[in-house]
Amino acid sequence: MSGQLPPAPSKHPVLQHSLRYARDPFEFVEEATTECGDLYRMELPSVDDVFVLAHPDYLSQVLVDDVEKFGKTEDFRRAFGSGLLSVEGQQWRQQRDILQPLFFRDRITGYVDEMVTCIEQRLATWEDGETRDIEEEMSALTLEILFATLFGRELSPGEDSDIREAADGLNEWFAPTSWILPHWMPTPARRRFKESTNRLQKEVRTLLANGMSAGPPQQSGDSDTMDLLSRLEQTRDSQDGKQLTTEEIEDQLVTMVFAGHETTATALAFTWYLLATHPTIRKEFHDELDTVLDGTSPSLEEIEKLEVTDRILTEVLRLYPPIHTIPRKTTTDVEMDGYHIPEGHELHLSLIHIHRDEQFYDDPLEFRPDRWTDEFRKSLPDFAYAPFGGGRRTCIGREFALLEAKIALAMIGQRFQLDWTANREPTLEPRITIRTENGMPMRLNRR
Repeated sequence: MSGQLPPAPSKHPVLQHSLRYARDPFEFVEEATTECGDLYRMELPSVDDVFVLAHPDYLSQVLVDDVEKFGKTEDFRRAFGSGLLSVEGQQWRQQRDILQPLFFRDRITGYVDEMVTCIEQRLATWEDGETRDIEEEMSALTLEILFATLFGRELSPGEDSDIREAADGLNEWFAPTSWILPHWMPTPARRRFKESTNRLQKEVRTLLANGMSAGPPQQSGDSDTMDLLSRLEQTRDSQDGKQLTTEEIEDQLVTMVFAGHETTATALAFTWYLLATHPTIRKEFHDELDTVLDGTSPSLEEIEKLEVTDRILTEVLRLYPPIHTIPRKTTTDVEMDGYHIPEGHELHLSLIHIHRDEQFYDDPLEFRPDRWTDEFRKSLPDFAYAPFGGGRRTCIGREFALLEAKIALAMIGQRFQLDWTANREPTLEPRITIRTENGMPMRLNRR
């Protein structure tokens, strides 16, 4: 079989691959893996074949074993320029070294007070019995937390709408109806992407200018305690060989504004949806909060005792991994499981398929937080659960996001019960992250 291309779904003509994928990418992946197995190719008339990988072993090969044979895609460079998510090689190593101290565990635990304050301010705007789009609420909350912790700037509730809309617009490049078309072809989604990119660049330049005009922060003498803005500003004038250009700094801020809030917001929104539609599990969640917490703002020690909450969040990240697909591009010809994948072709590592595969999970479509016992975790193959990616490019903000999510769940769950008000399941819209088509309306009932 050496030299043979992976199979393509046969029951759809080439054009219908495009149409089926554009209509419902997740359903297309499920049907294609059922027919072809965990490695297949999508034949798209307007772009080169795209290879879909849907098994933990393939993720291990791409992200760890043969990592040098795979690079980032052009789509990520369009969205994030020369930011951490898109650069490679020495440029990536330098940026990672600069940013890593912001995400050391000791540093992250020091963000708890700012996180608590932001959540308090957001909850102060909620009223008993009203209905809000919880997807929008969580996006606003996580952006406020990002600014307070990493940027050292406070956003009042409602103040973030422009920058949040601009950040959300980066998703538009990845709309399935546009993604299957040639990059030069204009579409409404691509127009919105371009407008959002320009707006977000303008916002981060203002943010950077305001940070510089405010002068150095009090803690600027200690690089290990600087906020993100101060640390990036320092690199511009660095004499130690770790300088970043102005363009790199701006692209880094764009990357952090998007990646630093969008993924956590998605996880939180789907957590509230799943709790609202599973009342028995929701009762266990509230009972744990009432037992472990003393009714005041939770401490780090209390958060670490919330075992039910931890399992709930873990299961949400399995069913609805915010980054549902990891894209890569071959930098050389690759042999994979006896098949040939040519140089210069895109790969899609389908996390959501792996996370919902009955090879690894009993009743994979069921929301079952109690499956996450220590024994079960140990039994899972590597990369059968990978909501934060893996290998050397594992998400730098993993611990930050998990702590932020648990504090938000604890504080909101102490005070409110959220009820699903729609008479339908949310319709998923895959972009960079999983979004919903019509939002997630939920009624806020004070406990």
